[in-house]
Amino acid sequence: MIRVNIAGSSDPDVIRLAVAACTLAGTTLPGLTAVRASAPIFRGPFGSGSGAVWLLAPQSHPRSVVVFLHGWKVAPPSPSYPWVGQFRPWLDHLVADGSAVLFPAYQTGGDAQGPARVAALRRGLEEGFSRLAYPGLPVVAAGYSYGASLAFYYGANARRWHLPPPAAVDAVFPAGLIPGAELPELPSRIQVLIEVGDQDTIAGRGGADAFWSWLSARPEARQRLVVVHSSAGFAAVHAAPKLSTTPARRAFWRPLDALIAHAKEPGA
Repeated sequence: MIRVNIAGSSDPDVIRLAVAACTLAGTTLPGLTAVRASAPIFRGPFGSGSGAVWLLAPQSHPRSVVVFLHGWKVAPPSPSYPWVGQFRPWLDHLVADGSAVLFPAYQTGGDAQGPARVAALRRGLEEGFSRLAYPGLPVVAAGYSYGASLAFYYGANARRWHLPPPAAVDAVFPAGLIPGAELPELPSRIQVLIEVGDQDTIAGRGGADAFWSWLSARPEARQRLVVVHSSAGFAAVHAAPKLSTTPARRAFWRPLDALIAHAKEPGA
């Protein structure tokens, strides 16, 4: 008899071992098929230092790639402060919907802002894309706060960096332009969504307005600036995108889902 204990485990390696054991034994475990189908494959970090990157992928062939860029961190990642874990419900949702997710570090925690963070992002993306086994998938860049600012630098520089360019940039509560970092024009074919919170007193409107001004020469139909309004039980403060409540999913997850779906359309 083969015994594999998976109680309470979402570790893909444990799950795959359990599946293999059941296959050999000619049996199944209740609920195992559903867990196996939805549990992301979590790998990394690859690279080192601020150039590190994590990779989350579905069990099956991904249909798109999301470059997910976190906000500014004041301490290194740790078991009690997992950078990936902060957005894990959202990342799991993206993977369950068929996206592979690249999650670059771009910093070590507590380091200085500026052009070095853009250079670190480039290194992390080079490492991450090199680890993907499926080239040619549509890419969407999604960022929060300082990560939202970096999403624009990736989108504008992708061709120069010899990286797959994003079909869209989803900038949630952007922090603003990064002084000293090169920011060429964003290609007109890239869709843009900028969101600001009506109670965000940290990023406020300043960063969004700066990027909106930078985008002013582009076709208006390719970009939107949306104010996320607070409602009963939901305050659109700076930390709101970290939530996984129904209002947060409606405000942040759903628009990103729409951008990904559009990116996967033929000719998008």
